[in-house]
Amino acid sequence: YPDDPYDRLWFPFTNYSTTGLSPVRRSSDPSSDLADRPPAAVVRQAITPSSSLASNMTIPNLITSTFPVPHYVTFYFVEMLANASRSFDIYLDDQQFYSKTIVPSGTVLEILHPNIALSTSSVLSLVKSKGSTLPPLISAAEFYAIGPVWGVDATNSSD
Repeated sequence: YPDDPYDRLWFPFTNYSTTGLSPVRRSSDPSSDLADRPPAAVVRQAITPSSSLASNMTIPNLITSTFPVPHYVTFYFVEMLANASRSFDIYLDDQQFYSKTIVPSGTVLEILHPNIALSTSSVLSLVKSKGSTLPPLISAAEFYAIGPVWGVDATNSSD
């Protein structure tokens, strides 16, 4: 995205046919004062279950490591519908990760975890909270593998 101040690469999700997910878009840019400054084009859209009756969705897993590796993870949420109310819990491998996430209308919500082990078998799910009238959605996610800087150890691992 040319409008990313940190020159990050963002890849839009496009595999809708096999996932039961659908894209939704806002007609206007959401407001954001986040230090991470996600590009407006990224948070102007989201994915949500294709069925409005769905109570959960699995976030597509793009992790490449077959064994757990520490990651810095950031999720971005923005309500796409006017006057909508939606809340959900976030799970990692059936363990609650965050509860009662309420997606704001017109403003970007950022949830991050600075060190969580993820692999190709990790399952991140959004589950509709009791009382929510809409299924969960997610606008964007960032996954950074945490490891040695520049592929070398910062210290002698044998001492």
